[in-house]
Amino acid sequence: MEIFKNTVFASDGKTGKTSMSGMSETQVGPPAQYGGSSDQLNPEELLVAAVNSCLMIVFFHFADKSQVDVLSYTSEAEGKVEKTKNGLRFTNVDVVAKVSLADADSAQKIREITQLTEKYCLVSNSLACHVQYNVQVDG
Repeated sequence: MEIFKNTVFASDGKTGKTSMSGMSETQVGPPAQYGGSSDQLNPEELLVAAVNSCLMIVFFHFADKSQVDVLSYTSEAEGKVEKTKNGLRFTNVDVVAKVSLADADSAQKIREITQLTEKYCLVSNSLACHVQYNVQVDG
């Protein structure tokens, strides 16, 4: 079992600061859509970033195990929040990744690596909403 921790402390009723893993404090608050400021982190974007970065890390793990040399990886993630009968919920997270490979023949392995990534990404598998992960090979 692994334990991951962070601390949040508030100086007012709207914004706070968070610290984790020995990193410096970061200001957090509501997103601009909900009355917050666009110059601080917010939980909604952090959740989408957690999915996006976890998929990237797991993708590289399986690319390495499959001996696929990835020259570059860029991904964009978008989380959709909708009002449901249970209140506001993330209903979908879409992640589109673009990769460049050192060897074009390795492109055939990307589908399997993508499937393994979806299967083993801890963060995306912990969510109640659907996560769609698409990987496109450049060139």
